[in-house]
Amino acid sequence: MGAPLLALGLGNSLLWSLYLLLTRHVVSGARLDPWAYTLVQLLAAGLVLLWVGRRAPGSWAELLAPWTVGYAFLRVGINGATAAAIVYLAVTQSTLLATVSVLIGAGSGWWLTRQPPPRRDWLGLALLTAGLAGFAASLSSEAWRGLAWLGLSESMAVAGSWLIAYHPRNRSTDLAARSRFTGEILVAASLALILVWSTLGLTGVMASPWAGGGDAFGRIDLWLWGVLAGVLFRAPGTWLGFWTINHAGVQTYLIALTAMPFFAIALEASAASLGWITPPSLSPGEWAAAAIILTASVWLIMIRMRAPRAAGP
Repeated sequence: MGAPLLALGLGNSLLWSLYLLLTRHVVSGARLDPWAYTLVQLLAAGLVLLWVGRRAPGSWAELLAPWTVGYAFLRVGINGATAAAIVYLAVTQSTLLATVSVLIGAGSGWWLTRQPPPRRDWLGLALLTAGLAGFAASLSSEAWRGLAWLGLSESMAVAGSWLIAYHPRNRSTDLAARSRFTGEILVAASLALILVWSTLGLTGVMASPWAGGGDAFGRIDLWLWGVLAGVLFRAPGTWLGFWTINHAGVQTYLIALTAMPFFAIALEASAASLGWITPPSLSPGEWAAAAIILTASVWLIMIRMRAPRAAGP
C-alpha cells in the first residue's frame, strides 16, 4: 500500500472518529433530530463540493442519473440501518463490530474477482473473525438485534464501495471533476433521504419531517452543527474515501477503516476526562475481544503497507 496511502487511510479514519465524537456529543447533548442532522450535513457537504468542482463540466440533470439515484437510496438505507443498530448497541460497540466490513469485503471481492484474499491476509482475517465472534458472544440478547442491523448496514456499505470503485468518474485525475462527482452523490443522497423520510412519515412508520410545520428543521443550532459537520467532516471524509478506494482498492480502504474504533475509543476517553461525554463502557469480555480485533487491524494494515498495490479495485 505504501506509507502515503496508509497515512491517507488512517487520516480518514481519524477524521470519521472525530465526526462520531462530535455527533455523539451534539446529537445527544442538544437533543437534535438525528435524521434532520444527517440530511443537513449531507446537503451542506454536497453543495460545498459542487462549489469546489464548479469548473468541471456537468449539469444538475446528472443528479437524476440512474446510477446516482440508486447509490443515493443505498446511502439512505445504510444510514437507516445504522440508526436502527445504535438503538440496541452503544457507539463503541457499533464501531468495533463495524470492522466486519473487512470480512464482507474479502468475501465479496473473492466472488467478484474470482480470486481469494492473498495468503498474507489470512492470519489477520482469522484473528478478526475470532475477535468479532468473541465480541458478539459478549452481547446481551437484546443487542443481537443491533448486530443484525449493523450487518445489513455494513453489507450495503461494502456494496457501495464496490460501486464507487468501478465507476469511471471516480477514476478521474481532475480535482474539480472528482469534487463535482462526490458533491452530486451527497446532494442526491440528501434528496433521497428527505423523500424516504417523508414517505415513512405519511405511512405512520415514524414522525414526518413536516409534522408541526417542519419542526425537525426549525432549530438554528441544528443547521449550525449540521453545516459544520458537513463542511468539516462529511465533505472531506467522503472525498478522501472515494480517492482512497480508487488508489488503494476497496479491501485496503476497508482495512484502513479498522483503525477508526480505536481512534474513537481514545478520543471518547479524552472527552470523558473533560466531562463532555460519559466514558465508553465495555465488559471484560468485550475488552478482550477488542484487543483481538486491534491485533488483527494492526496485522492487516502492516501487511498491506508492505505489499504492492494489486491491479483493479
